[in-house]
Amino acid sequence: MSDDATEDVALTFGEDDLDPKRRRLRHPVTVVFHLTFRILAIVVYLLCGWFSNSFVTSFVVIVVLLSIDFWTVKNISGRLLVGLRWWNYVDEDGESHWVFESHKNKNVSALESRVFWLGLVITPIIWIFLLITSLISLKFQWMIIVIVALSLNSANLFGYIKCKKDASKKLKSMAGNFLGQQLLKQAMASTEENQQ
Repeated sequence: MSDDATEDVALTFGEDDLDPKRRRLRHPVTVVFHLTFRILAIVVYLLCGWFSNSFVTSFVVIVVLLSIDFWTVKNISGRLLVGLRWWNYVDEDGESHWVFESHKNKNVSALESRVFWLGLVITPIIWIFLLITSLISLKFQWMIIVIVALSLNSANLFGYIKCKKDASKKLKSMAGNFLGQQLLKQAMASTEENQQ
């Protein structure tokens, strides 16, 4: 899989879907879980100083919430809400391979897609703001939590942007191949007619 760093791909974030049947939530439970753990992690981060004096307890609770969010987004909500999936594996030679997949018959709800992408994009922005806040207030131990949160959220964001980009490339390639096949068929048909 080659990386073309110069290619621009517009992320539509679900705006391409105008069918009213596809504007409603088809997977409401998935949408709730997609947002719940990431929102809970931020809320616990903001309020943990009021309810607990133990940094370790706060750290563990927030990291568990972030881990559940990472797993849920990567393995469930991405597949169900936008038809995208990514993962990484290491082969026998020790080389790391990234795999980006998109569902072939993409029957995705525009509302679900919008919720998915907004949740995926806005959350790292909030964590960046919290990183700056912890840096300015010199709370370096809290900065560790924010860095973990940014790492997990950014990994999912990066993975899904690559999936979206890869899906766009595949769609263009399929359209080009189909057009090429149609032109070839027409050329062959006209050649056969000319020979008769």
